[in-house]
Amino acid sequence: MVRRVVPLALLFGLTMTVAMAWTGPAIAQELKKAPTPAPKPEAPKPDTAKKDEAKGEPAKKEEAAKKEPEKAAEAPPPTVPKEVEEKLEKARLAVAEAIVAAQDAGLVDTSIDPPPILDILIKGYALDARTLKNTSAKKTYWAVTPEVFCGWFTGYSKTLEGVNIIPMNDLRIINPSAGLKTWYDQRANMLNKYIDEVRKAKGQTAAPKPAEVKKEEPKKK
Repeated sequence: MVRRVVPLALLFGLTMTVAMAWTGPAIAQELKKAPTPAPKPEAPKPDTAKKDEAKGEPAKKEEAAKKEPEKAAEAPPPTVPKEVEEKLEKARLAVAEAIVAAQDAGLVDTSIDPPPILDILIKGYALDARTLKNTSAKKTYWAVTPEVFCGWFTGYSKTLEGVNIIPMNDLRIINPSAGLKTWYDQRANMLNKYIDEVRKAKGQTAAPKPAEVKKEEPKKK
């Protein structure tokens, strides 16, 4: 039995030695190969595009401004012919005469100076100061005609005794439904009546179209 066991032991040892000789290098290589670590998440890169965009924004605006076509200059106002100016002077004189006549007749009690000519031409009188002195006529504000309203906002108002008026708080233009529409209707009827008469005297049926003003094209650089 001992004789049989010894050869078997030798044979088993030899077999294991040969196996180790073949598998040893492979095992060693496997051991040498370390497990690959999981990739670390990359840190977010700074948004250089936005920085570049911010840096280049003024330059881009300048380029865009250069590319924009130059705006054409506004045409100058027309020259008033001598014959028109002469008639305007006569009309201005007639207006002044109408104001003085209304004042002399006691029909003018106004809060602006010079008096509102449209009120006088349309109604024959201008009594806005009488309205402003009447505190019971004021609800949250006083309502006046456009010419009086603009006079107060452009420095042509007069001091009214016993009345402290702050235009922004105390004055409004009359509402259309409260008389403004009627006021403009009267203005149109009055002016159109005399305009039609003048046109008929000149043998015209309508006003000629205004002359077209040629716009100068922008010069190319």
